[in-house]
Amino acid sequence: MRELFGGRFYWNYFQTPGVAEAELGKDPHATFRRVMYGLCGDTPRSDPPVEPLVPPGKGFLDLFEDPEELPAWLTEADIDTLATEFTEAGFTSALNWYRNFDRNWQLTAPWDGAQYRMPGRYITGDRDLVYGFPGMDQLLPALPTLHPSVGPAHILPGCGHWIAEERPGEVNVALLAFLGALNS
Repeated sequence: MRELFGGRFYWNYFQTPGVAEAELGKDPHATFRRVMYGLCGDTPRSDPPVEPLVPPGKGFLDLFEDPEELPAWLTEADIDTLATEFTEAGFTSALNWYRNFDRNWQLTAPWDGAQYRMPGRYITGDRDLVYGFPGMDQLLPALPTLHPSVGPAHILPGCGHWIAEERPGEVNVALLAFLGALNS
């Protein structure tokens, strides 16, 4: 992604220690209002999904607006809880996931090309930024061939990144159908 997007992809921004921590930790309440809303399917800017490229000289939060009103599935109490937890714990642990990408690729190299055999289900929203990543338009239709135990992706129309929060009923129905099929 660094090469493809000239270092502007949000993963790359998160990989520099201290930079994202300072931005996200400056006002965790505002951070979570912007990110939770900005990556959900309810914002008009999610159709198509936001392109996660940090503008030159700006930060990750510049990709999102502070909403005037939260969607029905997200409350100020939810935002307060997230802000409190991250104020206490900080953002470093979460950001370290992105900082370990290269090492993860190195550690999993012996399994390159191995087929996933555990039954699973890939569920995403069509307004999720990950759904719009380069190559996903080829990867998702290929899932049944690449990993037959996973089968076809289940795409929730109008849903963003937070599928379990945005559409808990639909996610539960999909999971119960998947689990029920395992017993057949």
